[in-house]
Amino acid sequence: MKKFKLGAIYMIVSAIFLSSCVAYYGARFVYYYKVSKGTIVQTTTNLNEILTQPVNLVVDTDGLQVDGKEYIYRGNPVDNYVYYSGMLWRMMGIDEAGNIKMITEETVSVVPWGYEGNDYETSIIREYLNPQEGKEYTGVFYQMLDNPENYLVPTKMCADKLKEATEVLGCKIVVEDYVGLMDVNEYFFANGVESYLNIGTQQWTLTGKEDDGTIFHIHSLGGVGNNSESTTDKYSYGVRPVITLKANTEITGGNGLKETPYRFTPLMEEGKTYALNELEAGTYFKYENEVWRIVGFEEGKTKAIMMGVLRDENGEVILKEYGANTAKFSLKKGNLGYYLNNDYIKNFEHPEYLATGSFYVGEFSYDSAYALEEVKSTVVEAKVGLPQIYDLYTINTFEKDENEQEIAYWTCNYKKSSERLAWVARSGNWLFGDFSDNEYAVRPVIYLHENIQVGNGDGSMETPYEIMEVIE
Repeated sequence: MKKFKLGAIYMIVSAIFLSSCVAYYGARFVYYYKVSKGTIVQTTTNLNEILTQPVNLVVDTDGLQVDGKEYIYRGNPVDNYVYYSGMLWRMMGIDEAGNIKMITEETVSVVPWGYEGNDYETSIIREYLNPQEGKEYTGVFYQMLDNPENYLVPTKMCADKLKEATEVLGCKIVVEDYVGLMDVNEYFFANGVESYLNIGTQQWTLTGKEDDGTIFHIHSLGGVGNNSESTTDKYSYGVRPVITLKANTEITGGNGLKETPYRFTPLMEEGKTYALNELEAGTYFKYENEVWRIVGFEEGKTKAIMMGVLRDENGEVILKEYGANTAKFSLKKGNLGYYLNNDYIKNFEHPEYLATGSFYVGEFSYDSAYALEEVKSTVVEAKVGLPQIYDLYTINTFEKDENEQEIAYWTCNYKKSSERLAWVARSGNWLFGDFSDNEYAVRPVIYLHENIQVGNGDGSMETPYEIMEVIE
């Protein structure tokens, strides 16, 4: 009898165990099958409830893992993409309250950390990301977000300084802003170099080094370093903003894949046309047989950057001097600005679509404390210009030449008072200054009139909008 009872108990426990395994691995099979087919059927539209369903959780593989009362994405998940404000984001985790932290899929700009010290609270990056009371030229990134106070809660960030770039439990200094950066711990907790947070470019973290004045950053190979300044300049690295979605965010479509990210803002309707200047920054469109990306707006005009550099009829990269005697952008003959606004556009099929807009071509250097107001202190009105430091999406190297080397291109800002050194964007999201009579690639930035309508696309890089008509 005793043996029978023990045997029965053993059989019951075994059955429960096997049933659990079948249920779990069966659910995982169904989940990955649905992912591979591009559709995931859900019973609710609340994003954090969708994400935390048992079928979407993993234990020790790539994906969303339980971390106490919170959740965190580790490794290289394929289903943590969200579309918001014209750009792709990667979900990082879900806090105890159900709020969802996200980081941009790409760097949105390249800027220095700050003029002095390594405190995040007084850094240029914080001013770039968030409006600061009493400071006019702040909150560049925040101002491009779609109704941030409707969709976001302030992001909690750990601003502790570390002796070394290692994992540390707990946090002493918590900073809250609508937009922030990831810290070193978050990078390591996600599996660091083996995670989705390693995107192969230089990017800042929030974490400063103790007793040093430097800041930890992620370099292009995924390691963490802190060589953030030289004897004459502060280095500029890529900025990947971090935001936090409200817990009650409801999605309107998508399944989290890169091709079909979750969305919580209205979708554009197929077959309709839209005013170019009413689209979101980050949206792509075609003009003159090139793909362009919207970087901003000015008095109804659309400012956009070409997704490539100028090439000749054989596909070779065109290299140009900035100017023989000055690195200041201008429309004078012999300057790169003259070439762009005369020789470059003379063969356009529709040059009349171009509008005149403001290009801020002031000094950007240690001598001017890297201040945005100094960059904006000198303005050139033109139809075509060059990438401007602090503008969204304008400083990111993505093309390679025939030898698979990254292509460096001119910006419209100069370095130091000598006016002979212009800033050049180079591989891995980094800036360096070089003399104006050297040659680099050219990546145009244009303004287009406010009466342009677009359609026949979804605004992505793969399916950009096309210009449909121009309203008189």
